[in-house]
Amino acid sequence: MRVLQAAMVAAVLLSAGASSAQSHVELNLFGSSSTLSFGFGVHHHARRQVVVAPPPVYVQPQVYVQPPPVVYQQPPVVMAPPPMVQAAPVYVAPAPVVVQQPAPQVVTRTVTAPAPERPALIGLKYTPGLSGVFTSAPGAVGFTGARFSHSAGLEARLSRWFALRSDVELRNDSRSFDVIGAKVWLAGADWKVKPYLSASLSGTMADSRPNALSIGVVGAGGLDVFFGKHFFLEAEVRYRALPGACCTEVPQVTAVAGAGVAFF
Repeated sequence: MRVLQAAMVAAVLLSAGASSAQSHVELNLFGSSSTLSFGFGVHHHARRQVVVAPPPVYVQPQVYVQPPPVVYQQPPVVMAPPPMVQAAPVYVAPAPVVVQQPAPQVVTRTVTAPAPERPALIGLKYTPGLSGVFTSAPGAVGFTGARFSHSAGLEARLSRWFALRSDVELRNDSRSFDVIGAKVWLAGADWKVKPYLSASLSGTMADSRPNALSIGVVGAGGLDVFFGKHFFLEAEVRYRALPGACCTEVPQVTAVAGAGVAFF
């Protein structure tokens, strides 16, 4: 213990002598009553009490350094490019070129159908034929006394379906005059073949009775065939009704056929 104290005193003295050669140091070691005094050169009367404290102990404060955060860096994802798939070439046929023709120009023209041609106003005809006596006894119907006859006629065609007529029929033993007759065509106005019916007032004279005139009626039916406006053919059957028993020998039935021309 004494050695340690001596060492510490020596250390203090060295430090005090280094600071001043004229200092007087008085050291009280650990409360002891012994006082050591050292003098160097000049001796000061003033005293300084030096208390040697134990050397300070420095405790390094523990500094907690937070480690840097660990950053997890996700490795970059490298995506492989999609495989190149080359599609098969698609052939698209070009659209057909349609050349639109201009609409044809339709020229409309109103055509008025001509009205059916009216037959010529006056017609003259000659129709020879045969005539005979029609008998109708009970149980016996016949046609006797056939003879040749000549017939001529005149028509005034007032329209396409109606005409006035007058005829004369000449036989070797009698004569008949048919006047004030009416003729009606039964077909269309523009037909070329036209059937007809007619009726006339008739007067008959026989050679057996030269001064007698029998008044009766005659009905007829026939067919006209027109060739244009001015020429025609005609066929007709007539039945003559005579009152009384004056003219039993006069033919009642006549069939004629002939041709005619028309005017105006």
